[in-house]
Amino acid sequence: MGRDGQRPTSGFKYERIADAIRHDMLDNLLPNDILPSERELADRFGVSRMTVRAAIATLVSQGRVYNIQGSGTYVGSKEVLTKSAALTSFTEDMVARGLRPSSRVICAQRVAATGMIAHRLAVETGAACTHVRRLRLADEDPMALENVYFPAEVLPLEGVRLAESLYDQLAESGNEAFRSEQEITATVLDDETAGLLDVPEGSAALVVTRVSSTRRGRIIEYARTYYRADRYSFMTTVERESGER
Repeated sequence: MGRDGQRPTSGFKYERIADAIRHDMLDNLLPNDILPSERELADRFGVSRMTVRAAIATLVSQGRVYNIQGSGTYVGSKEVLTKSAALTSFTEDMVARGLRPSSRVICAQRVAATGMIAHRLAVETGAACTHVRRLRLADEDPMALENVYFPAEVLPLEGVRLAESLYDQLAESGNEAFRSEQEITATVLDDETAGLLDVPEGSAALVVTRVSSTRRGRIIEYARTYYRADRYSFMTTVERESGER
């Protein structure tokens, strides 16, 4: 430990502060416990409040804490994972929370794009696509059921490493996901999906429909993912547009 209570880690100062808060404070608090104020944390670690604010923002993006405007910052639940609006993969989300991500492949096949798939990927009907259906797990617990489609020229089936992050593989091929349009809806699970997610039939779930594109606007992914509502929540930040009230 350093003189200011930080762990000796590399990276930006706010990352070191986030690491210290994560290991020296969060692990000793209960879900929904309140953290010290920004001023108290700044004094404790000998840094500016701006640095503390950036560290807290990092922990919020990782789902480790959450903010209530005008009240403070609170410890997140280890049972319910809060996903921020940042474009991150399931693998990145789980690693950031100290969980071990893995996948159980249900199917991986080459298909011809028809109907909604062709429309969402902006390809011609009949165009070759790679379809992957995977159960996503954290520490061996089912978390989400993912159905994802890619244009075959973006991610050929023959080269897909199914046990690894597909976003990493897209980036390796020069097709890094830069922007996603998402729609989040609620549903109840049928018998098959509930069985895969290890919950009773009729359990609540969140369905995220996502279309992702590169920085240049090329559409590279269409996905529809079922998240267990008892293990997942989604956080967004909204602001009032300027103008008269």
